[in-house]
Amino acid sequence: MTDKAPKKRLKPRPVVFIWNGEQMIPLPRFKRLCDQQFAINEEYPLAILEGRSLASHNHYFAWLHEAFDNLAEEYAQEFPTPEHMRAWALVQAGYATESNFVLDTAKDARQMAIALRKTSPLAVIKVSGNVVKHFEAESQSMATMKKDRFEESKAKVIEIVAAMARTTPRELKKNAGRSA
Repeated sequence: MTDKAPKKRLKPRPVVFIWNGEQMIPLPRFKRLCDQQFAINEEYPLAILEGRSLASHNHYFAWLHEAFDNLAEEYAQEFPTPEHMRAWALVQAGYATESNFVLDTAKDARQMAIALRKTSPLAVIKVSGNVVKHFEAESQSMATMKKDRFEESKAKVIEIVAAMARTTPRELKKNAGRSA
């Protein structure tokens, strides 16, 4: 038995490299991350990730806050935070994973829904009789959602939420641009 604790596995994160004609060299700011997630002399796949615009990403989240602050009254009480609203809109737009659970009784289904809510606070959970439907919105993080899918999901979320704020996507985008 050794005194060394096992090394904690990190979720792999992208590293930016420069091709010098012979080698892929990580940018200096990624050195520590490389030391943490790569072993010397091991092979790793390398793929090109199409970068997303940080400005577009930030504008989207500024826009969401603007929309959240301007929701129509009937929606304002439904969402405690802009994140809850965004997750709900992603589910409505089809950017979610769905899990269905068939239980013995309707009471069991209600209890499971309560338990799921504790572990998935942003999920959309529907109970119908003894069936629980659990919808988990896809992550829109830069590391997990590619540019095209992000832009597509962003447009659909903007459309859904703008209607809830009784305005147009264009008007909300304009106002968010002033506050971003």
